[in-house]
Amino acid sequence: MLSISWISLLTYLYKDCEHFWITAMAVEVEYKGYYSPLDSVPEELVTEWETTLKGERDRILSALLEKIPNASVFLTKLANPAVEAWADFVNPTWTDVDLIKLKHRIKLKGAYDSWSDGVSSAFQEGGTFEQNVTAKKDKFQLARYPMGAVGVKYKIGWGVAYKAMGVISGDKRVAIYMGADDTLTGEILDVFLPGATRFARATGVPILTQGLVLAYYAHEAGLDTERDAVITNINTKLSNTVLKMVDETSHVVTLEIGYDAVADKIYAHAKSETA
Repeated sequence: MLSISWISLLTYLYKDCEHFWITAMAVEVEYKGYYSPLDSVPEELVTEWETTLKGERDRILSALLEKIPNASVFLTKLANPAVEAWADFVNPTWTDVDLIKLKHRIKLKGAYDSWSDGVSSAFQEGGTFEQNVTAKKDKFQLARYPMGAVGVKYKIGWGVAYKAMGVISGDKRVAIYMGADDTLTGEILDVFLPGATRFARATGVPILTQGLVLAYYAHEAGLDTERDAVITNINTKLSNTVLKMVDETSHVVTLEIGYDAVADKIYAHAKSETA
């Protein structure tokens, strides 16, 4: 039998280890935010997009003609690469496959005049370029999905993708923009290695945004399996990129997106615990 002194020592060691474990894994900061797209893109942003793009018409045309100034360059930079790409695409089992490739080569190599006339016509004032910009305004409303993730600072503040990165990259301003769909506990801090923070943030926000938007698309369409596959893919990508820049001697960090079955919502989640 163990003596009382041994029992006391083991009890002390157990409690000391338990205390150490609890202390070592204390939560420093944790954020969870539910994602949803904007109801619509603010009208002033749609107008700004249209005006800005139309205002770039002359510059786009000038840059295009500088890159492709004549028929010789057209062949080198456009026609020949397109012919090679098409040849790789064509199914080799098609009937008359060689003739199909040859037809494509002939059409492209003789297309400079048609291409040049089309460009000049499209980029004249009031031409096809400007008409198509206006025609695509409605499609710009799709930007409400990524805007829901990154936010529109002057309008609604930051979105959940930036907030999740902000709380673990030391941006204390994100606390100002917490809303009904956000929960934040602990103190905002920078968990990344020296010099890595701005790269981690620049990497993490687009990955989170991509995942939130695609997962929402799938969920909106009732595609649960595809939604979960997106979540798994994005979380793996975050582990292989952003989380590689964490100072693991000081922090144990979680950065992920997920689906909350109770709330029936997609979310972004960031947490740092002491290492």
